[in-house]
Amino acid sequence: MTAMYLFLLLAVAVGWLLGFFSNGFGNRRRWHRRGRGYNADVIFDDYFIGLNYLLNDEPDEAIDTFIKALEINSETVETHLALGALLRRRGKTDKAIKVHQALLARPSLQPSFADSVRLQLALDFIAAGLLDRAEHLLQELINEGSDARWDALAHLITIYQTEKEWQQAIACATRLLTNPAYRKHGAVRGAAAHHCCELGERHLEVGQRAEARDMVRQARVFDRGSVRATLLQARLEASGSRYRAAVKGLREVQDQNPAFIGLILPLLRDCHIRLDAEAEYETFLRAVLVDTGSPEVATELAGLLQRRHGAAAAAVFLRQYLHSHNELQALLGLLNLQLQDRATGCTPESDNDSIGPDMALLCQVLESQLAGRPTCRCSHCGYESRKLNWLCPSCQHWDTIKPIVETAP
Repeated sequence: MTAMYLFLLLAVAVGWLLGFFSNGFGNRRRWHRRGRGYNADVIFDDYFIGLNYLLNDEPDEAIDTFIKALEINSETVETHLALGALLRRRGKTDKAIKVHQALLARPSLQPSFADSVRLQLALDFIAAGLLDRAEHLLQELINEGSDARWDALAHLITIYQTEKEWQQAIACATRLLTNPAYRKHGAVRGAAAHHCCELGERHLEVGQRAEARDMVRQARVFDRGSVRATLLQARLEASGSRYRAAVKGLREVQDQNPAFIGLILPLLRDCHIRLDAEAEYETFLRAVLVDTGSPEVATELAGLLQRRHGAAAAAVFLRQYLHSHNELQALLGLLNLQLQDRATGCTPESDNDSIGPDMALLCQVLESQLAGRPTCRCSHCGYESRKLNWLCPSCQHWDTIKPIVETAP
């Protein structure tokens, strides 16, 4: 039996006893629930039937029995809330909704408990995909000025994020951050910055550069260290042919978080080419390589050396790099350079030489291995992919997916 179910058993037992004794010893031979009379012996029977289900590893049946046996009153509301939350976590959203709706239907329910029940019911609706119903409940709490309005705002942000209603999510975050308890909440600020960037990228795609720039400014108000906002700013500068400003912004990303260096290289390369400043780019890459040893930077530098100084210079560099870094991407680059030399006749080979075909086969194997290797990982849930997502598709957390940085042995 898991610790969760032991906790459940204890919670239900305490709630049952509180409900039992709250009726008074003089009335304990007869309880009234849902319009039907129940003898205390029947309640005990239900409780032990539920216990038997739990011991036989039938938790769903146990929960159903406990809910039936547990009278709803002021002492057992929290137990019912806990049971409903447990049902939701187990994916039994329909049952969780029924539990919370039954609580909400109690005319004598205290206002503070009613707010908690509505919050839990809204979470049930979110889990069930009934976002409009959840939104309606949460808006009620906000409009009433309830103490629960701050939690309601946080849950509304989740709904608007799911529906990609970025402007409404930003409005909720702005309001939530007026609460001193949330003012320095990094996750709320970071998420709001991403919502601004989502809108900014939409504007940039349709050529609305002024609107996109405004979204970047808003993103930086929420999160001054937002890598995504800095990247979007650099893209804006490049789209307006302001390549030097774009380079400055891209180098700022390197200072903000070196793990994202691979993300900036394509645009950084293009900007330096347009500025006719590849020598400057080479100097930058060499400096970054000394600081980070990044295989992505090494591959980029090898390509630049090949363009500027020829394949031999690139091969020499990659050999030096491989002496201190056990990295497959660099090895593949070196092998491809050697294959190119053989194809162009720069390297002599005998009639019966099988090194060329073997080397080509080795390159194919390496490419296959690298193609299947994840390049990004979520630090919260461990989700892996070959694409950088600002929002983890698995755990729905922002800024938790980062490029995987391999360390040389």
